[in-house]
Amino acid sequence: MNKLHKKVFIALIILLVFGILVVFVFDVSCIFKSIFHIACPGCGLTRGFRALFRLDIKEAVSYNILTIPIFLFLIITSIIFIVDLISKKNLLEKYFNFFTNKLIVLIIVFISIIAMILNNIHGI
Repeated sequence: MNKLHKKVFIALIILLVFGILVVFVFDVSCIFKSIFHIACPGCGLTRGFRALFRLDIKEAVSYNILTIPIFLFLIITSIIFIVDLISKKNLLEKYFNFFTNKLIVLIIVFISIIAMILNNIHGI
């Protein structure tokens, strides 16, 4: 396991524990929404993930349209990480290089802005 794998593995474990705590234990409110009084792109994700774990996809999407894509991103990243550990082909590095491409970053920012507008239209 190289240094990148160790860092990503530790980050994934921390995110997994934090995510489980946020989704199932704590009732977290949005700091952005409490300051600016508008929903951020992430507003509704906690409720969306709770609905997704109940297999209620329609409700999950109604809370935040980004729930499904973010969930799929997390699953795909985890699978690539496991395959990378087994095969030692540095797939994870290529995967992260793809997501740091300027065009991809602009697309993600654009999608986040659209999600924020939709969240505010729906009154999340």
